[in-house]
Amino acid sequence: MLKNCIFLLSLISISALAQKNVKESVAFEKPPKIDGDVSDWSCEWWIDPDGKFFSNVTNDADNLYVRLKIADDITQQKIGLFGLSVKLNPTGKRKGKVGLKYPVGKDASEFKKNEPEAVDRSADINNLVQMKKDLISDVEVVELIGLAKQNIVSSRLGLANGIEAIIVAQNDGAYIYEAKIPFKAFRIKKSDVENLGVEFETGRYIPQSKNNNNNAGNTPGPGGYGSGYGAGGYRQPRMYYSNYQYNALSSPGYYFVAVKLK
Repeated sequence: MLKNCIFLLSLISISALAQKNVKESVAFEKPPKIDGDVSDWSCEWWIDPDGKFFSNVTNDADNLYVRLKIADDITQQKIGLFGLSVKLNPTGKRKGKVGLKYPVGKDASEFKKNEPEAVDRSADINNLVQMKKDLISDVEVVELIGLAKQNIVSSRLGLANGIEAIIVAQNDGAYIYEAKIPFKAFRIKKSDVENLGVEFETGRYIPQSKNNNNNAGNTPGPGGYGSGYGAGGYRQPRMYYSNYQYNALSSPGYYFVAVKLK
């Protein structure tokens, strides 16, 4: 009996914790206009624990509306260079399968010669802000996720399914993102959805493997050491070091929120 009570209390605690993390869809008098000016959102920002993403989500019977502010320098650069995905999960959980990628980021071929490096505010602040503005100065391509085996690519203004999206840079370099997403665009039946999982995830830099023929003989043996006996007798074990260097752009920025629709 005691074990059953403890088990029941545990379930209640888990359920309460889950409900605590669910946000209420923001109330509004009229739908926000998707124009990069978020002053028509009369609500406080939701802030992720790391302080990198500020967001809000609201809905009406037909559409989901999203606003996002990216306040972190490195996260802004990840978006400008590698894109931003907004994914939806009608079960209210993570791992959304449908959504959009906008901006889509630069083509991977642009990084073949020069590895991108994160720039922080220790650099000249005016140059940093201008760089972040330049990264999103011409972002007119949108990828639709989950509607086909491969992402569907379209111009932002040429979308025929009612999706609207825009991203702008403010004078301090912060990015403002807005989107209108019709539920029917991703075959979501709003009446069947209580909580909607919404994921924001930046792209990331994936280093290209480089084979150096001059180091062909430096392949480590078991445990990372070269060893053995040559004609000259015993050969001292050698340790080989990876050429990998940490790049702050190599990990994606991520934020998840579950939203109780109205």
